[in-house]
Amino acid sequence: MILQLLISLITIAAAGILWHIGGQGKKWARQCVGGVIATGKGLILWSLLSIWVMLYWVALLCLVQAFSYGLNTPLHKFWVWVFGKGEQGDCKEVEIATRATCGFLWSLAAIVFAMVTGGWINQLVYTVSLSLLVAYFGLQPNVKVSEIGTGCSVALSILV
Repeated sequence: MILQLLISLITIAAAGILWHIGGQGKKWARQCVGGVIATGKGLILWSLLSIWVMLYWVALLCLVQAFSYGLNTPLHKFWVWVFGKGEQGDCKEVEIATRATCGFLWSLAAIVFAMVTGGWINQLVYTVSLSLLVAYFGLQPNVKVSEIGTGCSVALSILV
């Protein structure tokens, strides 16, 4: 139990740091986040099922690549269209909706963990939490806090 907690905490911290490094132009770091989380989950499970949790890395990588919150992304443009304003990132509602949508979509990668562990309630809690946390951290004026907070929030998937 203590070892599982330690692995979880180290994984969450490492993911936050890597997410921040990735936000500083080193794209390889964000691409490693899913691998760190999957490896942590595999160590916690420590069984043949550990092999399957590595699919999380692929799922998260695909979802983060497909859905982003930048001003020129389809998601941001969609929410600008819905609200009728905010093209320059100057509408709080658009930014919240865009980031919450990203959090929701990124959380779907953890379905891999739910399939392996049967933790469907945890998946539901994680999906709601990640949607809210990505929106919250996305609004932080300090970029370091925003990026580390988002990365740590993504890594909460280890609890699914």
